[in-house]
Amino acid sequence: MSTPELFQFRVSHFNEKARWALDYKGIDHLRHSLVPGPHKPKIKKLSGQEQVPVLRFNGKVVAGSNAIIDFVEQERPQPALYPRDPATRNRALEIQAQFDGEIGPAIRLAMFYELLGDPGYFTRLFTWDQSALVRIGYRAIFPAVKLLMSREMKITPENAESALAVTRSGFDFVAKESAATGYLAGDRFSVADLAAASLLAPAVEMDPSPFPYPKPYPPSVRAWWGRWSEHPGTAWVKQMFARHRGASREIGKGAA
Repeated sequence: MSTPELFQFRVSHFNEKARWALDYKGIDHLRHSLVPGPHKPKIKKLSGQEQVPVLRFNGKVVAGSNAIIDFVEQERPQPALYPRDPATRNRALEIQAQFDGEIGPAIRLAMFYELLGDPGYFTRLFTWDQSALVRIGYRAIFPAVKLLMSREMKITPENAESALAVTRSGFDFVAKESAATGYLAGDRFSVADLAAASLLAPAVEMDPSPFPYPKPYPPSVRAWWGRWSEHPGTAWVKQMFARHRGASREIGKGAA
């Protein structure tokens, strides 16, 4: 049996979904941390598409956080992320799809709108664990990376404003839906909670954080977190991480 390998961005909520699932299942794995933009040729060759996360395990290549969660659920059914009751399971998967399709992309757009205005911090954010050569090179190509990301993700002031409203709706949703049991689908932790907490996490200041935000934090990051700090949904996200995130099962860092 080969060692599972996760190809990822360290600072990405969709990648955090995959990391959390692997850790929750107790699956030891290597992590290959890439940088946005230059990652594309490697991931394209590996998986036939350009997005991370990608999991390689026993000759299989699985792309996308949903597919990875489904794969590890089949490989290691316990502890279960999919509820046993069919109706509850369907509801959990619906919630995951809602956050994947609406909330997650909105948070990413709104946050990148803030961060792309600070080239120095953006570079440190994505290359802190890379070699000096990679850090210097990435800073040099940042203008091209910013242009590419802005075009592909349609990052504009108008879209960023709309994304903020969608982000708030995500916090509203978890606060309301978890009121009865503390969870989003049924009365126990499931893929719905993992997905929602992961995808809302970039908007929540946590210590320890699931993302390696370099310190000191710039005003843009503090202002971004400050928008949501008093929302009850923020407390729910912190609660999910505290109760269910557990320890990392990363056993090493692969070559990027």
